[in-house]
Order: sequence, then C-alpha cells, then structure tokens
Amino acid sequence: MTAPTEHLVSVDGTGVRFACAEGDTLLRAALRAGVGLGYECNSGGCGSCRYDLLEGEVHDRRPDAPGLSARDRRRGRRLACQSEPLSDCTVRVGALTGPARHRPLRQTAVLRSVTPLTHDMREFAFVARTHAGFRPGQYAMVTLPGGQVERAYSMSNLGNCHGEWRFVVKRVPGGRSTSVLFDALAPGAEVVLDGPFGHAHLREEGARDIVCAAGGSGLGAMVSTVLGAAARPDAGEWTVHLFCGGRTGEDLHVPEQVVRAGRRLGALHVHTAVSDEDAAGGDALRAGHFRGFLHEAVLDRLAGRLTDFTYYAAGPPAMTDALARALVIGAGVDADRLHYDRFC
Repeated sequence: MTAPTEHLVSVDGTGVRFACAEGDTLLRAALRAGVGLGYECNSGGCGSCRYDLLEGEVHDRRPDAPGLSARDRRRGRRLACQSEPLSDCTVRVGALTGPARHRPLRQTAVLRSVTPLTHDMREFAFVARTHAGFRPGQYAMVTLPGGQVERAYSMSNLGNCHGEWRFVVKRVPGGRSTSVLFDALAPGAEVVLDGPFGHAHLREEGARDIVCAAGGSGLGAMVSTVLGAAARPDAGEWTVHLFCGGRTGEDLHVPEQVVRAGRRLGALHVHTAVSDEDAAGGDALRAGHFRGFLHEAVLDRLAGRLTDFTYYAAGPPAMTDALARALVIGAGVDADRLHYDRFC
C-alpha cells in the first residue's frame, strides 16, 4: 500500500516544521505533530486560526468561511482549519502554544448504541479500536458515512481505555448531519472520528468552585466536565453548579450519571431554565424551572457570588455569547475564568 503524500510546513521565524499528509488540514497536521497553533471551532467559523501563506500552495476547503472578514480576504489571510497544503509551505502565524495533552487522531469508529434523552435529543455511543484519549469538555470532528458531512460534537463521557466516544446530539430540523444520525444511522454503522480538539476542558488547577452552563446538546460537554470533577482524587473539595437550559421543560434532561457524580463531589447544585414564556407557565414554576434565558438564570441564582466561580459553557453561540457578555462585561468576571469553544 502506497503511503500518502506528505508536504512540509515551516512556521516563519520559529524553526518549527511539521509534515502534513495529503488531504489533512494545516491546523490538524500541526496539532497531530504537537505544534500548538491557535484555534477554537475547527470549522471555519471563528477565525482564531488565521495565518499568512508566505510560500507554497494550499487548497481552501471553504472559500466563503465566515471566520475571515472582508479585510482579511483583501490582505490574503487564510484559515488553517480550512487549508490543505498542496506543496511544501511557509506560513506566518500568531504565537505558538505548547503541545496538547492528547494529540488528535483520525480513526474509524462503529456505532454501538443510541439512547433517547428527550423528544429531540439522543446520546450516540461509538467504539474505536484504540483508546479514547481526551479531556473533559473537549470535542471531536465526526465524519458521517459517505464522507460528505463532518460535524463537531462534544464528548459526553470521560476518556477511557475501551475506545468509547459518546456524544449528545440535538436534532436540527433539516440539518444534514442530524438527519443522517437520527434517521439513517443504525448500530454497526461506521463513522470517522478525528479528535480530540478544544480548549474549554476542565482545568485541574486553581478554583474548585465551578459553574457548568449547558444549552441544548451542549449538555454533553458539561456532563463530561461534571464527571471529570467527580473523578478527581480531591472531588470532595469541589462545588459544582450545573445549569441546563431549554425552550420548554420537555427540552431538559439531567442524566443519572450526573446525579451519581454528585455523591462524590463536595456539592452539586442543578438549576434548570425554560425560556419560552408561553410554555413556562404554572407547570414550569412547580417544577422549579427558572423562567428566562440560561445566562439570566446564572445571574439570578448566583447573585452576589458571580466572581467566586470558574465557568464552563457549551451550547448555541447566542447562548455562550450572552453568558460571556453578562459575566465579563456585566459582572466583572475575569475573562480567563470563562471557558467555551466558539462554533459557527
């Protein structure tokens, strides 16, 4: 079998070089080689991986990616997450960081089971041949059968030696990926997993009082984060506030493993928020749901103590952006104490 063609990428002014296999992106090849390029969404939406191509040729997977502004395009800037080198290249990037604990690996995985959680949310469990190495709160890129659809999903379990990767997915009406997952994928089907990625993972140092804010399928990443805190030797010293938001009460789900994890933690407080005013009537109030958006629930339930916590968030961009504005601009929380990965 012929080995795939590789191109050498040199980072200008650093002496750093790494190989990029044909068909791989500049960003993922760098991360696989332990080179810490800046990024967040890995899908062209955030613009965190902008770079300048000084020499060589690349193929742009997504020429219209929203991560580049009109000014970026005029300057000839590119996105490392969308660039496939076609030759040896020299690039200029921002500051490099150290290598991640787990370097991303591309591998085949088999769907083992599908578990309904709510009327439009399910947990999909896949098994790969090698161990599942990732940190709580990280995500993987999942390529569905046929290779035409790739989507980022956060893991809802912990890294393990059994090769198990679990993802909480919410059906999107008309969505290309969720239509395949919900309607066409049966146990035994194969997908390609590439990961882990993401910087919004549980920090093991520093504050042990944390807030996990989950909107929609962002629940998966926050479940992983809660489980990660509960698995630590000092779990009894941790206090966790888990906020789950949805449009109605039918959109909410608190997994049993979270309840069990709470027995190991010093304290676990679960808060729920329902945003649809028409649906959030007497039943919602009797169930103890906060009436309003998730970020409003955080401000209400933790009033007077907002600066005491480290925050993790996952969910729709509108939710994470609103939470960031409310905490950092409104409440004066240090931006370094708020962790979330931006997705388009």
